[in-house]
Amino acid sequence: MEVKAIYPGSFGEILQGKVKGRDILLSCPVNIYTKVKLTECDNPVKKINLKKSSNFLLNILKCWGYERYYKNINMEISSQIPRGKGLASSTADLCAVYYSLIEMFHRKFSERELIRNCVKVEPTDSIIFRKMTLFDYKHGKYKYILGDYLPYNILAFEGQRTIDTVEFNNKKLPDLSDVDDLVPILKEAVLEKNLGKLACVSTESIVRNQKRLYYDFLDRIMDIKSRTSGLGVIGAHSGNALGIIYGDEEKIDFGEKFSKNLKLKNIKIYKVKALENFDFIKNACERGADVYNG
Repeated sequence: MEVKAIYPGSFGEILQGKVKGRDILLSCPVNIYTKVKLTECDNPVKKINLKKSSNFLLNILKCWGYERYYKNINMEISSQIPRGKGLASSTADLCAVYYSLIEMFHRKFSERELIRNCVKVEPTDSIIFRKMTLFDYKHGKYKYILGDYLPYNILAFEGQRTIDTVEFNNKKLPDLSDVDDLVPILKEAVLEKNLGKLACVSTESIVRNQKRLYYDFLDRIMDIKSRTSGLGVIGAHSGNALGIIYGDEEKIDFGEKFSKNLKLKNIKIYKVKALENFDFIKNACERGADVYNG
């Protein structure tokens, strides 16, 4: 038997910080994907380079009482999502593995099961949810649903450095900044579908947490944003990528051309889109549909 699933990554966090003393984040899915294929076979390839996904797969099978099948499941992962940049590559892998497993074993989807097993492996992005959700990404004990995801364009600026999420979060780091005051603005943004307010929150979030993960090119990106009519800056709080949020194609195209003419050293520039209809992606995973190259 062979099953497949795809899952999107994210681009940084709209918000990360302390809310009522609890470390939370909010991330949104974007149109870069990971693809997982699980195959039953007698001699599966050793999953040496897929440690997180392999551990997750084994943990799920143990939950179901199916541990005996682990040795006969081969796993292949191909991904468009850059690794070690804070773009939820591992969260996407784990979710795609989960959707593949529930198809393979004809199980029902369980959000609680998915959360519990994702956070066992590593801190987890909130793209595991169908709607925009504030999430306790370390322990999975708190979530607050805000509403539907919003579509927007991101011009990405990806640095060369890579960061391992588990190692980063196990370090002794400065505390996340308090962001209680940003939550009401975020709620308004989602309710009103107001990208300006959303971008205001994401910009303030990345600026406040510079003490925790410093971006030496943030000032440059802020300047480009101002000069190209960008709405705000979004960044990975445990990675090495910043982006400028734009409301329409014309402005992001101008921003891309302007930025590439600057010839920024050691910075990769590309465009991504935030996904509005996440249910479509979820359904595609369940059907095994291939939107990976779409």
